Amino acid sequence: MTDHRILVIGDSYMTAEIFTRAFAQRGLAVDATTMTITTPTWDTSSIREYEGDPAEVASLGRGYDVIAFHAAPVTADVLAALPDLRLVGCARGGPVNVDLDAARERGVRVTTTPGKNADAVADLTIGFLISLVRNVPASLRDVDERVADGRPLAESTFEGARWFGREVKGLRLGLIGYGNVARLVAARARALGATITAYDPFVDPTSVADATIVSDLDALLSASDVVSVHARATDENRHMIGAAQIARMPEGSFLINTARESLVDEHALLEALRSGHLAGVALDVNEPDGPWRELVAEPNLILTPHLAGATNETLVRGADMLAAEVESFLSDGSLRWER
Repeated sequence: MTDHRILVIGDSYMTAEIFTRAFAQRGLAVDATTMTITTPTWDTSSIREYEGDPAEVASLGRGYDVIAFHAAPVTADVLAALPDLRLVGCARGGPVNVDLDAARERGVRVTTTPGKNADAVADLTIGFLISLVRNVPASLRDVDERVADGRPLAESTFEGARWFGREVKGLRLGLIGYGNVARLVAARARALGATITAYDPFVDPTSVADATIVSDLDALLSASDVVSVHARATDENRHMIGAAQIARMPEGSFLINTARESLVDEHALLEALRSGHLAGVALDVNEPDGPWRELVAEPNLILTPHLAGATNETLVRGADMLAAEVESFLSDGSLRWER
């Protein structure tokens, strides 16, 4: 392809400027714009986790053969309105905001940026792990209460005796899913002295040398001090961690979810926290219709607003990965991460 027009579309999470810099570093000229955050006027039933109106994408993308973006909604109607389009580049691990079936029907190729946020998510997961086993959530709430009551933060040199926890060395860490993020979590936890077991039916156990891969989820749950969820969400694995699975975990164990909210039954989590069966829980994702009001009141819970991948490095890495894909596509038609 010798003549081409490239459009990058920024949004509230990933700006057009980040895309532009990455493409310019590879000598690729682009036109840049930013989505207007409006209520969709076109049908978006075939996509999810998007931002903006498909009608605006169709208008902005007219005449371009390559479009790169993060959260723009690319529906079947958008693809139908852009007959010149040849490549869609979505700066996410899973292009849930792109109608892949419609793209394939029209011969529009789709590429993504798998693993762009893996280091960031792995870092936060380890931060959660250490915070939970050292009783940081409850101790911080105690500090807040002391300050609010006008009491000193430490009334005794031996105040720490109230917050005895565990060290990471010797902990049994169970990972559900063993993809990009989980492998980085495993490496970090192993360096701190934890032992690693993983459950992933799509991974060949003989191909993994740095963790024990088990074929039975219950076996992993029952033998883990800390369970961390890293599976990709599907319709089939909704609430794969529910009351029965939590009951399999040892009394006083911990659970972390930095993957997707649909993987864990939060009502079951709440009951396990209240009963003391789980000693602590960390969630970077939560179910919008779940018991989040009750969960946030639990002293041994960490709840963050889906910030695991929110680092400057993640944004730059994603833009550079897409720029590399576009450069390769324009050179010889090849794509490393085609969907």
